[in-house]
Amino acid sequence: MNEFIASRRAFLLGAAAASILPSRAFGQERVRQLTVVVGFPAGGATDILARLIADGMRGTYAQTVVVDNRAGAAGRLAVDYVKNAKNDGSTLLFTPAFPMLIAPHVYPKLPYDTLRDFAPVGLGARSMLCLAVGPAVPAGVKTVAEFIDWAKATPTKAVFGAPSGSSQHFAGQTFARAAGIKLEQVPYKGGAPAMQDLLGGHLASNVSPTAEALPHHQAGTIRILAVTGAKRSRFLPDVPSMQELGFKDVLFQDWLGMFAPLGTPAEIVSRMNAAAAAAVKSEAGSAGLGKLGMEPDIATPEAFAQMVRADWERYRGVVQSSGFKPED
Repeated sequence: MNEFIASRRAFLLGAAAASILPSRAFGQERVRQLTVVVGFPAGGATDILARLIADGMRGTYAQTVVVDNRAGAAGRLAVDYVKNAKNDGSTLLFTPAFPMLIAPHVYPKLPYDTLRDFAPVGLGARSMLCLAVGPAVPAGVKTVAEFIDWAKATPTKAVFGAPSGSSQHFAGQTFARAAGIKLEQVPYKGGAPAMQDLLGGHLASNVSPTAEALPHHQAGTIRILAVTGAKRSRFLPDVPSMQELGFKDVLFQDWLGMFAPLGTPAEIVSRMNAAAAAAVKSEAGSAGLGKLGMEPDIATPEAFAQMVRADWERYRGVVQSSGFKPED
């Protein structure tokens, strides 16, 4: 009898262990819930790409993945929120480059330090910007030269939309100075509301990620006049770059990347990076990026950290030499 009880107990313990081991084997690299924080309203390019990556990380890195839109202060509110979040792998910031690279040089009292307060996780994609006009600008304006002439003739109507202190804002002002025109900036919390005003004729022009303007350009509801990459976008082969038009300083093709709170264990950062990279490289990821007009880009956490530091230094010199101020 004792032998039977001992054998039965051994069997039950073995069965329990067998039921636990697969769960641990498959679950050890998954947290219960990951919150991907985005500093812009839903519907913009950053939000769309964040959701694409979140979908790819669901079931691989975390059982549940949610996107939390914390719009405000051109992405800076979300950055500060993630800085103060738990560093246990449950929170991930997905952001365009400018809150991390430009904002520190134009807002001296930021509550966060890009180089000290975060663990760089990796890249998602790269996106150039574009200058687009909507129905508020005469239909005959189809080139940058014609837009410059129109802006000079109607200076009170010559405005562009962009989040304050963003790459879009910086690119618009840089272009205006180079073109010798007065082009006032209208501040927005994100790309989606600015695009709605452009489409509605409430805004003459817009500087935005190509991803946000591409479908409307293809539909004929707005006109993209130029892109800010080193060369033309493969998604807009008939649209010139600012470089080829002679505006050499209007060069913006920044990354969209991921950061975790400082102190997040390196092993967790590595798992986040691998899951996000797999999402970008997947068939759904490739198709999604193509629709957005973005180029996929991945890097290890170590390579991304070096990239962030180098880009931070580059923008410090650019901002200082330009005299750029977000209030201009």
